[in-house]
Amino acid sequence: MAEQVQESMKGTTTIGIVFANGVILATEKRATMGYMIASKKAKKVYQVAERIGMTTAGGVGDAQQLARILTVECNLYQIRRSRAITVGATATLLSNYLNQNRYFPYYVQLLVG
Repeated sequence: MAEQVQESMKGTTTIGIVFANGVILATEKRATMGYMIASKKAKKVYQVAERIGMTTAGGVGDAQQLARILTVECNLYQIRRSRAITVGATATLLSNYLNQNRYFPYYVQLLVG
C-alpha cells in the first residue's frame, strides 16, 4: 500500500496565482518518463489568447493537441464576435471539449487563467 501511495505522488508542478490585475502561471520545465528525465526544457505553459494562458500536466501529446485546439477556437471566437474571449468562456469551451471526449479521455490536468 505504501508503494502505491509513493507512485501516485509523482507528477508535474503547476501553479496559478491570482492577483488584482491578472494571474501568474508557472510550471517546472522537466518532462519525465518514469524515473528518467526525458527533457529539461519541456513547454508546459501555453498562450491560448492575447491575455489568456494555460498550464499543462500529464500526457505531452494530449496537452499539445489541446493547446493548439484551444488557441484556434479562441482566435475564431475573436474573429466571429469582434471581441476577445474571456477567461470564463475559454474555460467553458475547454470543459465542453474535454466532456465530449470523455469516453476517449485526454490524460491531462490543466489550469486556465
